[in-house]
Amino acid sequence: MRDIFVTARAESGMTFEQLAEASGLHRQTLTNIARGAAKGDLRTWLMLARAFDATLDELLAPVWHDSAS
Repeated sequence: MRDIFVTARAESGMTFEQLAEASGLHRQTLTNIARGAAKGDLRTWLMLARAFDATLDELLAPVWHDSAS
């Protein structure tokens, strides 16, 4: 999950502050996910998907691709 978050944030070009504002999540939550100290719950990932202008399926697609290998 950490890798998905790091990749999506890098692709978005958003800073942690911008992503916090866009998603409604606390900056600390975002940094915890980026460090791998937290994974977030379904609500967190739904909010992130919206902030990244993606569906939840699109955002989390790497989880399914990795598990199919």
